[in-house]
Amino acid sequence: MRKMFFWFGLASALLGSMVEPAWGYGAIFALAAVQLLFVGRPGQSTFLLLHYVTVLVYFSVAPAAQIANDVGFWDAGVIGRDAHRVACMLLLLYMAGIELAAALPSNGPPAVVPAPGQRPLPRALTDPAFGLGCALVLLMVCVAALGLLLSRPDLNFVARGVVSEEVVRPFESIVLSTLPKTLVLVGFVVLAINASLRPGVLAIGIALLALVVAAVSANPVNTARQILIVGLLPGLIYLFGARHRLLLAVGLFVAIAGLGPVLNFFSRDQLYGVELATFPNSQDFDAMYVIAGLIERTQMPEAGLGRYLLSALSFILPRELKLFPEFDPLAWPEVANHFSQTNLSFPPFMTAYLDFGLFGPLLLGFGVALGFRWIERRAAGLPWLSVEALVGMVLLAAYVPFIRGPILGWGSFVASGLISALLIGWIVRASRVQRPAHAGTTLQMGSGS
Repeated sequence: MRKMFFWFGLASALLGSMVEPAWGYGAIFALAAVQLLFVGRPGQSTFLLLHYVTVLVYFSVAPAAQIANDVGFWDAGVIGRDAHRVACMLLLLYMAGIELAAALPSNGPPAVVPAPGQRPLPRALTDPAFGLGCALVLLMVCVAALGLLLSRPDLNFVARGVVSEEVVRPFESIVLSTLPKTLVLVGFVVLAINASLRPGVLAIGIALLALVVAAVSANPVNTARQILIVGLLPGLIYLFGARHRLLLAVGLFVAIAGLGPVLNFFSRDQLYGVELATFPNSQDFDAMYVIAGLIERTQMPEAGLGRYLLSALSFILPRELKLFPEFDPLAWPEVANHFSQTNLSFPPFMTAYLDFGLFGPLLLGFGVALGFRWIERRAAGLPWLSVEALVGMVLLAAYVPFIRGPILGWGSFVASGLISALLIGWIVRASRVQRPAHAGTTLQMGSGS
């Protein structure tokens, strides 16, 4: 039934966009909303839930309202309807690739952990949480990360939009800002999960201390939205991903729809007197506008045959070693000529389109969905506080900023999230391996779930 509604909705959106692009995006809104009702049930894929929420917030209401009101961003003016039709088609092809992969048969374990009370949990999920010593070590890691942030207050405690004469190198920004902030947020999430698994005065107290450290470290006036999403969304996935799934979807939609405009208001608009642009006409929701603008205002090059994607995914390399630097669309002279800045939203399915034409978004969606299906099944039945489960939750959270793009700008955030999950997961695993066999020799923080 779900698949039938999807393909009917996709056809309706495609036909609607041919008449009027805003209608096509309106149909995408209805398509995503109906799909959320299906995948919002317990036992369904968390990846598909996050996928359709992200489509709903970034790629349906916002572009429909922008087209209907002839909104323009970055001094580029109004984009023609034909370019918007092509942009809508690329999005629909990407969504089709996601669903084709989701429709493949599988005899493996369930994609997500069943909700408590739905059926008995696997024994691995009921294993004791870690002890007091491990919790204190994680809290000290969070405090040490805060110390790194305090060592460079100009990077971490000054409102965004304040222009500094000091040149900050990308590596320095990652080590002294992005990574410590993400580490603090993931550490707080793990300590909060531990407190919920084994409620006790000590566990709850340590989790509250971690919350204070996280609140100071990730002050929203300065911290990028991607760090907040990658660092805190795993906690929401744990809390609501099994049983209250629609609450997770609504919470994520409200957070993203309001987070960008609100943060910009406090960090830039108050400083420079810029008028607050609210959802859906905020510049934070310009992804489809940028795609249509590039299609209309630039000469599409020959297919890159993978070089655009490889160039974007080489974010782990220093700038001078970046793969195929000439295959960076945001560095095109046409972008500088038609947009007032180069820090633009550039969804990865547009990058795939530059590489392989109309097949690109379809293939990318298929590959991404296959990867996340493997991640979900790999983590199914494992303890929440294991390395695999933490990495899986961070990757699921990182999908939200990934689909908005650009890949190059997304890379440092997901890399920091993975490093944080691996480090904290290793600490938790080490504490369990070294735990004495006699329970009385280790101080436990709770009485059991």
